[in-house]
Amino acid sequence: MTIRAVLGMLGADVHNKGLRTFARRLRDRGAEVIYLGDHNTAARLAGAAVAEDADVVGVSFGMASYLEHCQRLVAALREIGAEDIPVMVGGLIHRADADALHQVGVAGVFTPGHTMDEVVAWLEETTGKPLGNSRPASAGWHGS
Repeated sequence: MTIRAVLGMLGADVHNKGLRTFARRLRDRGAEVIYLGDHNTAARLAGAAVAEDADVVGVSFGMASYLEHCQRLVAALREIGAEDIPVMVGGLIHRADADALHQVGVAGVFTPGHTMDEVVAWLEETTGKPLGNSRPASAGWHGS
């Protein structure tokens, strides 16, 4: 059984190239990826995570509103009894904001410079499931 990830963009953030690239690379590594695209609400992502029996919910941001959106997502998961599904966030996240994101309940914070191998290691450790394909990829969350 491999990792199932629900990925999507929250709010008006349309900086989706990084998340689409991440979704493809995660799929290449053996994960099942449910990509919901742009303009999602926290409730929609949380509901999809439950409906899809996801092991993790991932969001990416190119705008600075990530703390507020992540608070809403964690709260939405909590409201439907799915607070056990970890939330991971990546994109243009300031390293200085990692603690604040963890405090609101985000389990994984990936800033520019994190590699795909680091994200995969975190996913495997957090979910307790291996990815099916160990194909190496050195690119980070944003494909760089």
